[in-house]
Parts: sequence; structure tokens; C-alpha cells
Amino acid sequence: MKYFEEGDILLSDFDGVFLDSQKRFNEVMKEETDFDKWIEFLNGINWRRFLRECEFMPGALETFTELERLKILRGFITRIHSFEEGNEKCILLRELGFKVPVYYVLPKQSKADVYIPSRKVILLDDDEKNCFEWEEKQGKSILYNPEEKTCGKKFVKSLTQLTKNL
Repeated sequence: MKYFEEGDILLSDFDGVFLDSQKRFNEVMKEETDFDKWIEFLNGINWRRFLRECEFMPGALETFTELERLKILRGFITRIHSFEEGNEKCILLRELGFKVPVYYVLPKQSKADVYIPSRKVILLDDDEKNCFEWEEKQGKSILYNPEEKTCGKKFVKSLTQLTKNL
């Protein structure tokens, strides 16, 4: 399957798509639903150490490096809960050689409000809700769904699928 048409650009989520950080958040906080407790937890993290202890999602580094080289990847769009978190994510990406912008999304803010979607802008995200919101605002999306759960969206099980048929 071909995921990109001529002129398409890709914005990728960070947590759960580039790094396994989302999984690590969930392991620590389990089923916690209290927003204030999540904020307290996230504000207490040493972000430099935390991000460097995370693992890359399978195929992420190679795939995103290639997509940036081809000028398809045009940025990472990531939710942050502190400026320290945002700064450390950006530092890590720069250390890895990525030059694309990093767009920060604050808690309770929509990614579609930070970067205005269009038919040529594809959001790659592991959260189905973010994909639906993006499409509601006229963008396109691809759900990163490594467990291949049933969903009503265009999805990839493996990030390496994105570079096939380019």
C-alpha cells in the first residue's frame, strides 16, 4: 500500500510512535484517570534520563531518518506537560540528527489546533482519537497500531511499512 501521494507531508507523534515512552508512562500510572495525579507525575520526571532510558519503537529511527531525507517528514508533534519535557525531546531529536521542527501540544489542547490540518498534511499517531480529530479538520491520518487492534482507520502495524513503495 502506498501511504503518501505527491506533495504530502507527514507530522509524527513522538510518544508511542518514535519512542516507547507512552508505554512507560502507562506502566507507572497504570489505570490512573485523575488528570492532576498525571500532571504531578509528569512534572516530577527527570526528562533527560527518562527519554534516554526509553527504547525506539521498532524501525522508528531508520524510517523517520529516511522520510526526513525524502522531505516527507516535516515535523514531530508532541504533547508536553512542561517546558523541560519539550526541551529534552527537542535535544534528543537534534542529537539524533533530525532537523525538522518540533511542535508542542499542551495538555487538553488538540494537535489540530497547534498545526492546522489540510489534505496534504498527514498525522501519524498511536492515538485513534487524535487521528479522528485531525480528519475532522480536513487532514489525513495514519494510525500506528502495532497490535493490529480492530479500528476504522488507515493504519500501519510496522513503521517500516511507511517507506515501502516510495
